[in-house]
Amino acid sequence: MGKTRISVESVRNGPEKVELVVVAWGTQEVEGKPQEVPLGEKVLAFKSGTKAADMLKGIREAGRQIEEASEQAKEIRAELNKTLQEGARE
Repeated sequence: MGKTRISVESVRNGPEKVELVVVAWGTQEVEGKPQEVPLGEKVLAFKSGTKAADMLKGIREAGRQIEEASEQAKEIRAELNKTLQEGARE
């Protein structure tokens, strides 16, 4: 996996809070070519009036958590596929 890119794909601004949808992107080979794909997303909420600079720490942390969850999902998928292949031989 190459470098992870983090983006804010949606912002909902209400009277009491601001909600952001944060997406982490990575590069994977798709049909033999490198392509940017979403690794996952997370919704963050901040009090209304929070400055963008103050939201950055949460956005970066969400990106790290998404990347970590994506890596764990790969491990789970590999383990499940291995178990399925072993079960098919029985």
